[in-house]
Amino acid sequence: MPHSPFTPIRFILAIFLIAAVSGTALADGGKELFDKHCASCHSIGGGDGGGPDLKGVGAKRPAEWLVKIITDPGKLTAEKDPAQAELVKKFGFEMPNVGVSRGDAEKIVAFLGGGGTAAPAGAATAASGKEAAAPAPAAGETPQPAEVVVTRELLATGRDLFTGKQRFAKGGAPCVSCHRFDYPGIYGGALAADLTNLYGKMGETGVRGVLKSLSFPVMKKIYADRPLTDEESTALTALFKDAAARKHVASDPYPAAGLGFFALCLVAVLLFKRRTK
Repeated sequence: MPHSPFTPIRFILAIFLIAAVSGTALADGGKELFDKHCASCHSIGGGDGGGPDLKGVGAKRPAEWLVKIITDPGKLTAEKDPAQAELVKKFGFEMPNVGVSRGDAEKIVAFLGGGGTAAPAGAATAASGKEAAAPAPAAGETPQPAEVVVTRELLATGRDLFTGKQRFAKGGAPCVSCHRFDYPGIYGGALAADLTNLYGKMGETGVRGVLKSLSFPVMKKIYADRPLTDEESTALTALFKDAAARKHVASDPYPAAGLGFFALCLVAVLLFKRRTK
């Protein structure tokens, strides 16, 4: 039976079709993995949070580098990778190793590269690079929490949760056991990072993401089966937000300058009165 002259072309088309289907399958799985392991700290087009905004990262970084930072970020730090060093300097800490396998990391990278799946709100589409419209929340989906309004009640709850005066609902250890936090009435530990300027570094989305995932190596083990409730996260976010506001006021030179000017005026008035007597 004679071979069709188009057989090679059909073969090549079949190869491209298989590659496209494989890439789509990788990206499909990558979206679920991204939502599970990454979305608490990273957005795609929503701005920096606990970590950098990953919109377009597939075009900025080699795939192998992305796989490495997902699976073993400590190795990049040990190698003094300049891109990793820049991220650590910007966000104040190294990305934690959240235990993602290489295979799963490749799926996440395929998704970030735009593997043809629907991306989170604000993500770019793979083919056109145009901004995607924000999808409406699906039925049963938890909407994005509103910005925390700091109140006395929230601050009191946040302070009590941080210090352990009020236990976490699911039994997690109080923050003060390990973390330093420069705030009235709170004296923390020194085992882990200073959280005084956590809100200043990460913003509200980042803080909520960290409290939701608690995926840093030591915390991951402690809170594996003891996640914080939404109410607890909100109270702690309010506490961190207030600490950032206090620090900003304390570092503002205008109050001190105002007092200095008032004192100078007072001295001038006294000297003027002496001269007129």
